[in-house]
Amino acid sequence: MTLQRLARCSAFLVALVLLAACASSPAQRPSAAAPEIDPNDPLAGTLLMQQGRGLVAEGKISEGMEKYKVALKLQPDNPTLHNLIGMAELQRGNAAKAVESFNRALLLAPRYSDALNNRGVAYMQLGQLSLAESDFLSVLSDETHANRAGVYFNLGSLYNARGNLTAAEENLRRATRGGTGPGEAYLLLGQVEEKLGKAAFAETAYRDAMSRAPERPEVILVLAKFVDAQGRKGEARELYLKIIAVAPKSPEAQQARLRLE
Repeated sequence: MTLQRLARCSAFLVALVLLAACASSPAQRPSAAAPEIDPNDPLAGTLLMQQGRGLVAEGKISEGMEKYKVALKLQPDNPTLHNLIGMAELQRGNAAKAVESFNRALLLAPRYSDALNNRGVAYMQLGQLSLAESDFLSVLSDETHANRAGVYFNLGSLYNARGNLTAAEENLRRATRGGTGPGEAYLLLGQVEEKLGKAAFAETAYRDAMSRAPERPEVILVLAKFVDAQGRKGEARELYLKIIAVAPKSPEAQQARLRLE
């Protein structure tokens, strides 16, 4: 998972299906959190996880957690479920609780790279950078991991936080190679390049970020301010006007109007 888009970081969203009860088990009462789901249905835990993921993605984290809790009663040994709970805790700002959930997932599935990556993000939030680095490097040792660009972004963020700009640049370049990395990787790469005094590379990174997310006013504003600082007032003006056109009621549009005065 990356640091800014923890809700979309998991690459293993299909849960491991475990039987909640055999056919001869006595009927259980449906949970108040999911009255429409039969707890004796072998797919009940998976359905609950799907519902929980949907709610968390909509920002309804508490409601999503209620679904996860019911699913946990049915599938207590499902590492995917523990990983999802950890991700929700991260979104709620509970990094310590998130680590506990990721640890449970890894106890059940020690080679679960998604949980390792997510635990690294939690460690970063807790300021435990060495532990975070160890987790990220462990994930990268898994050649089959699908979201390697996201892991390189996480490492780049970590090294930037440490002030190791050369290592940050190297990993962020890997994150953006091939145009598959998260948009935030391009923005952070631009900031690192600026700190290193590489203005041309910084501008390229910012323009790449804008081309990937032309609808995001905060991305356009970063480039506009950079161009403005370079003394290219005409280009900056066009970018400020673009922000106002794209998102006229946004905080970025307010800043753009002030810059145009």
